[in-house]
Amino acid sequence: MAKQNDNVNPGNNEEGSPPTKRRKIEELLEKQKNLEKSHLEMGEKLRLAEEEIKKISQELEEDTVEENMTKQTTSSLQNSVTSPGVFHESTAQPWAMSRKCFVLKHVFTDVPDMNHGECYYGKEEEHFGVAWQAYLWKQDNKLNLYLECVKLLSGEKWLISSNAVFKLASKNGKFQSELISGTHGNADGNTKFVSYGASEFIEWNRVKEDFLEDGKLTVEIHVEIEKMIGIYKNDLISFDDEMKPFSDVVLVVNEKKFFVSKLHLAGRSPYFNLLLMRNFQKSTKSEIKLIGIVADDFQNYLEVLYGEQSIDECTVEGILVVADTYDTPMVIRKCEDFLVKKSQKTLKKMLEMSIRYNLEALKKKCLGKIKSIVDIKSVVPGHIHDMDASIMATLL
Repeated sequence: MAKQNDNVNPGNNEEGSPPTKRRKIEELLEKQKNLEKSHLEMGEKLRLAEEEIKKISQELEEDTVEENMTKQTTSSLQNSVTSPGVFHESTAQPWAMSRKCFVLKHVFTDVPDMNHGECYYGKEEEHFGVAWQAYLWKQDNKLNLYLECVKLLSGEKWLISSNAVFKLASKNGKFQSELISGTHGNADGNTKFVSYGASEFIEWNRVKEDFLEDGKLTVEIHVEIEKMIGIYKNDLISFDDEMKPFSDVVLVVNEKKFFVSKLHLAGRSPYFNLLLMRNFQKSTKSEIKLIGIVADDFQNYLEVLYGEQSIDECTVEGILVVADTYDTPMVIRKCEDFLVKKSQKTLKKMLEMSIRYNLEALKKKCLGKIKSIVDIKSVVPGHIHDMDASIMATLL
């Protein structure tokens, strides 16, 4: 009987046979291909992720650049998206003063003597080419406070839309304030009312108990103008669709489009240079929305940039708001030159403007005109502590 051979013939070993080795190699090659494919897929996913991260970073950078422009080129633009309804009683000024804003402040005397139905009127003040005044109206043991635009409702159509904070304050720290939005003018069909305000603003007893000082009542109305129609001169240059072939960017203000040249704006304004010419995403957009300014003021500002004589008593302050907001020294200089050489505004108004817009030549002229106690009283606000410290030091 032949012995059973426990040894296996190497030629019959499946693991060591050439076909088996080939299969092993093929399997390894297939695994390598799969790994390479996975690496490629992973690389593509990483690439897409990097692009998405880059896109998000650009958007964040755009926001950061815009925020930096805001801080560096104008102190007010950082507040330009703030809702006008945000107002705290302890805050002296509810809106940034480089926007189209002003404050009426008047000290009414003999207030305890007011009779039912009687009105007390404050002094008229000119702001942005229009006369304004505050007035009190006592009715049914309540005090009403109103903002009046001293302009006729007859004649050409005009309209001013604004927000106003009506405010009383006392030395003991008590406040009474109310925010109201309204319009003045006849363009909306109004033929009767020249004012709007806070009806039943405060109980008469509270006025006497908390806010009267020696029979005097200090009233403040903080006004932000949102829109003006029919107030200024006619446009001297069109920046409408007809300028489209000559423009490379559209700036939108209050839904009005201005077709302009990036280079022309960037060459005059560091703000627009940063906004329009630097390499970040917003500079490639065909339309850019500007906020916190009024379209008519921007129209006049552009006209000055393009060489037109658009500065007059009515337009100068609105142009200064835009030029100050967008850091445009040439336009500011032209406005100051007009105020120094041609303007007939009151000494108080020009001194206020010199402080607000940092117009040193105008400030020097104003201070040179103050010769007497009467002159000092004419430029001092309702409360002397409201005056600019440097001006007060000079006067004293």
